[in-house]
Amino acid sequence: MGKHVKCSADYHDYVFKDGEFIGKFEEMYQNVEDPWHQDDTSEIHYDMALYLLNRYDVCRSRGGVVLDIGCGLGSFTAKLRKGLNKDTRIIGIDIAPTAIQKAKEKYGDLGIDFIVCDIKKELKRLPLTSSKADLIIMSELMWYVLPSFRDICHGIKRYLEDEGYLIINQTFYPPEKQKYGKEIVSNVKDIFKLVSLPLIEMIETNRLKNHHAICLFKKD
Repeated sequence: MGKHVKCSADYHDYVFKDGEFIGKFEEMYQNVEDPWHQDDTSEIHYDMALYLLNRYDVCRSRGGVVLDIGCGLGSFTAKLRKGLNKDTRIIGIDIAPTAIQKAKEKYGDLGIDFIVCDIKKELKRLPLTSSKADLIIMSELMWYVLPSFRDICHGIKRYLEDEGYLIINQTFYPPEKQKYGKEIVSNVKDIFKLVSLPLIEMIETNRLKNHHAICLFKKD
């Protein structure tokens, strides 16, 4: 495992450069302690997602199975553990072994299953603890799997229980700032063309800057 460097550097040198996707996630997690600033669990978007889960009683009054795709260092996954019913089984998956190892070290005592999984390659055999999930979460994942995002959304439908929920928590960039993927997604409305599930509710912030949306979908 590479040397862990404590710094506040962002992820761009490892993920995007000059408008091109690089995707060196394992190298990033080896060299940058908290590239997404996930340790800032006071971020309002976390709380908005939990608000929606509470509003629609998703894994709150009873347990269920939750899959957090692209969990990174596990900070939001851990917050889910504390905010949902204690009988809920929570699985966090990420492509980077170093991220999963760090998540286990920090949150292993919470009873969360952290598993290495490449969603683009392993969509047909996701590591669920049962055959279906009551809730699937994709938080700030879309840009990093963008060419495959439609197929991923279509594929995970079969892992959702009837009346199961999907949360997509995502930042969208102004046209003058976006350098990647405009032909697929250029604004929040484009996401509805890619997700083949009915939208139940959406919360938006920063519409004039880095537009953020927390979208809750429900399987028919």
